[in-house]
Amino acid sequence: MQFDKDMNSELAKLFLDVREFIMKNISLFRFEAKERYKDNLTSFYTDEFCNGFCYIKTKNDYIRIGWFKGAFIDDKFGLLVGDGKVLRGQNIKKFDATCKKAIMFYIKETHALLTENIEKKKLKKSLSN
Repeated sequence: MQFDKDMNSELAKLFLDVREFIMKNISLFRFEAKERYKDNLTSFYTDEFCNGFCYIKTKNDYIRIGWFKGAFIDDKFGLLVGDGKVLRGQNIKKFDATCKKAIMFYIKETHALLTENIEKKKLKKSLSN
């Protein structure tokens, strides 16, 4: 499991700090942040959305947060990398105040996108009845 690799890496403390921060900030929206462990990553989701916020994974010299809706986030911090159709990543070498503000913002943006998606589904369902 990737979680075990992350916990045994040289970046384990940074991984744990970022992990805890993500879970705490998702929970600020009154949703319980849950972890899902896979062979290649650890992800965070809530049952309310039936969808994920992000994944976290150690790399050689940084922590990668992969924002599942990153391509749709207004990246006012300019920290998201990648050119996937949906996913964008954030590389963390230093867990400072700017990094924390960015993570909080990306969680807020992801929450808004997931809420919007749920509302669209409800509307679509009500229109089809």
